[in-house]
Amino acid sequence: MQVETSRFGTIEAADDEVVSFPDGLPGFPGERRMILLGAGQMPGSVELGDHHTLFWLHDVDDPELAFLTIVPWSAYPDYDIDVDPAEVDDADADDLCVLAIVTVRRENDGVRLTSNLLAPVVIDTNRRVGRQVILQDSSWPVHAPLAEAGPATEATPC
Repeated sequence: MQVETSRFGTIEAADDEVVSFPDGLPGFPGERRMILLGAGQMPGSVELGDHHTLFWLHDVDDPELAFLTIVPWSAYPDYDIDVDPAEVDDADADDLCVLAIVTVRRENDGVRLTSNLLAPVVIDTNRRVGRQVILQDSSWPVHAPLAEAGPATEATPC
């Protein structure tokens, strides 16, 4: 299938790559069909071999809707969660992919990146079904600091 995106143009995706979100995502109600696009490694994060640590979770039907996500353990090695399999249609724990949505905020002439560790996106990779799960452990923040950068400076020619 061809997926139209505002960021990457038209991309090709197999039908079996589509992840269904029956309940949508908070703020984006209604069933959603999405694909994961590998986006490389987060600079300075824990290496996970040749695997991506950053992904775009891109809506198949809305070319404008995409979320930058991160494998949380690559940036937060102590992240420890307990997801009830019933919250993801009784999925086998070995089939779960956990991602945290990244928020980019422009503040004080700079950029601040945070991750939502309280409500990870959990995908059953076997059945291709996903949900955003709100954890009962409230010690994980909604805006966990990921990176900050000040205003861009002019490059000095070599």
